[in-house]
Amino acid sequence: MKKVLALLCLVVFFIRPAAFGQAQEPGVTIRHTVQEVVLEVMVRDAHGRVVKNLKPSDLEVYEDGVLQKVQSFKLIEGREVMSRTSKAPTPAKPLAAAANPLKAVNLICIVFSNLDTFHKKYAVDAVAEFLKSQLDPDTWVAVFNLDSILTVLHPFTNNRNEIMEAANKAATGTGVDFASIASSVLNAAPLLEYIEVTQTGDPAHGGSVTAAQKVLGGSLNPTAIVGADISNSQSANIQRGDLASQRREFGGIEGMRQMEQILAMIRQLGTLPGRKSVLLLSPGLATTGDPDLFKIMVDKANKANVTVYAIDVNGLSAEMDQSQASAAALKNAASVSATQGTRGATSGAQSMEKMRQDDYVNDAVRTTDTQATLRALSESTGGFLIGNTNDLRKPFQRLVEDVETHYEVIYRPASDLYDGHLRNINVKTLRADLNVESRKGYFALPVLGSSADLTAVEVAGLAALSLKQPQHAFDFQAGAYQFRPNAANSQNDVVFEIPAANLTATPEPAVKRHRMHLAMFTLVKDASGQVVEKFSQDSPYEIPDENLTKAQATSITFAHPLSLPPGHYTLETAVLDQEAKKTSTSKVAFESPEQKGVGLSSVMLVQHVEPVQGKVEPTDPLEFQPDPSQGRRVIPELATNLTAGVKPYVFFVVYPDRSLADKPKIQVEFLVGGQVLAKQTSELPATDATGAIPMMINTAAKPGNCELRITAMQGASSTKQSVTYTIAAK
Repeated sequence: MKKVLALLCLVVFFIRPAAFGQAQEPGVTIRHTVQEVVLEVMVRDAHGRVVKNLKPSDLEVYEDGVLQKVQSFKLIEGREVMSRTSKAPTPAKPLAAAANPLKAVNLICIVFSNLDTFHKKYAVDAVAEFLKSQLDPDTWVAVFNLDSILTVLHPFTNNRNEIMEAANKAATGTGVDFASIASSVLNAAPLLEYIEVTQTGDPAHGGSVTAAQKVLGGSLNPTAIVGADISNSQSANIQRGDLASQRREFGGIEGMRQMEQILAMIRQLGTLPGRKSVLLLSPGLATTGDPDLFKIMVDKANKANVTVYAIDVNGLSAEMDQSQASAAALKNAASVSATQGTRGATSGAQSMEKMRQDDYVNDAVRTTDTQATLRALSESTGGFLIGNTNDLRKPFQRLVEDVETHYEVIYRPASDLYDGHLRNINVKTLRADLNVESRKGYFALPVLGSSADLTAVEVAGLAALSLKQPQHAFDFQAGAYQFRPNAANSQNDVVFEIPAANLTATPEPAVKRHRMHLAMFTLVKDASGQVVEKFSQDSPYEIPDENLTKAQATSITFAHPLSLPPGHYTLETAVLDQEAKKTSTSKVAFESPEQKGVGLSSVMLVQHVEPVQGKVEPTDPLEFQPDPSQGRRVIPELATNLTAGVKPYVFFVVYPDRSLADKPKIQVEFLVGGQVLAKQTSELPATDATGAIPMMINTAAKPGNCELRITAMQGASSTKQSVTYTIAAK
């Protein structure tokens, strides 16, 4: 017996049991075996226009490559969506209701382009008017500034205040902006300079020769400039004509620059999912005048599912009519041709003007009527131009109706296994001239709790768990423990341990601290692979610089309670380091065995015991009350490879059967390499009011593969649990 006691110090102290909640009564489990998938589908033709005459036979829906039988197919007009939205109560969350889990991805991109200070005010006012529109909760809006690249001023949101704040911060245009040039210059002819030579008699025999420089151009166009207080002096004409000449000289360069801006916008927005509706707030769009290049730009927009709704921020102005400016430019080209034929003498400047007649014609259609190019871009991508008006309510109403118009397709998936994995959806059209947009898939989850909405952490976690190749950027531990077992349901605790040193600490020198951000998502699946529980944790940390080293030497632990019927389960977990954008996943199998008679919890290694601030939580089996003055909480040790010289403790709870008169006992066996080295039996103290006896044992330590077996006995009833671990040699 002395040898046994040397190897095993049994029951160093007893722990007064905590007040645990009573076991749940057996209930009826209802599991849906048929689920209808409601899918919103947007269909447009090759020109980006909404198609409204489809038949069910025109589309095929595939889920994970399997053709699905469509139960319902109907067109939902945008005005119907708006009517539903206006009658519905304001949602507490920005996400959609669970009744329609696969709503179409509606992204509205507000893009500020080439605005000066004057036009920016009108553009911001236009955004304010647009935000008064009745938008569906699943319509998301982002704000961008377009220059050589597309800059995000605010990511997608449906918070109207944030959108308006971002719009106010939009930058004004830089460089030469031909679209927003003053109307007087826009309608003026470029300067024409020439030398007029007059000869009287023969200069060699007393005759004379006079030469005079003539400057034409820059004069006001009375058909376009009505009642404007603008100087028409010769000096003003020369200055105005010089600016118009610059516009002519650099027209091709400016047209290319603005087309490159639009192409950059299309490239960047094309990476986003779904149909992108662009509110392009611009004073006009200059092009190179090449119809082939313009068509290439439009084709790329349609291929990227980008629809442009251009808003001419010039609004309604009596002083500026770009179509009149275009006509004036064409008239100037014609006058140059006529002038060249009537001059008595021809100078080099006149010859140059004659050579530039074709350039004048191109300039008239390329850079002058910039509203026409905005209209062409909009209508060619399925949108429309909002221009020549200060009343934006009706155009915006039409825009929102256009964006929200879609087909509603309902089908029943062939598989009824809700395992949390991503099911891919592919909608195909039997008509080659159509472009179909819908959600690309959904995570197969049963409805758990009061809401089917997924948080951002849960979506990221599901995506990580759906990957074929598990991610492992850093180490962490996960485990599951059973408490208060019975024939119907057992209380289980799942515990996670993440070493803080494995996480990225981002310095914030200005406030002398470091930032960590840990997020976690877990699925619990039964033996068939069905998800029976999900939960998540999102925990940002701010650590003072002087505490960083100490913090990184510790581990972050989480525990989550579960109530599970007897069976085999799998714990699938994704841990996300939000600072480093790295993820690790794990899969742990565990049992929740059925127990009758005397009950015994899982046996767990103890990392440490910490004090409980305030009252002990009755429903938490890891908290206990060893004395009236202070509660304690057990932090499990999830690692099973222990260092040499360690003296491990284990924790477990015994649940005597109240129907038996016999006193409960426990038998403890210590094994190394499968051989029993110590065995001891001891009676247990009386239970508390809840009928539980939590215990902690300082077990023996010996290098090698160790196992501690605990057997709870009461009369003829017995239950066995064990824990295995390895102790390194010295």
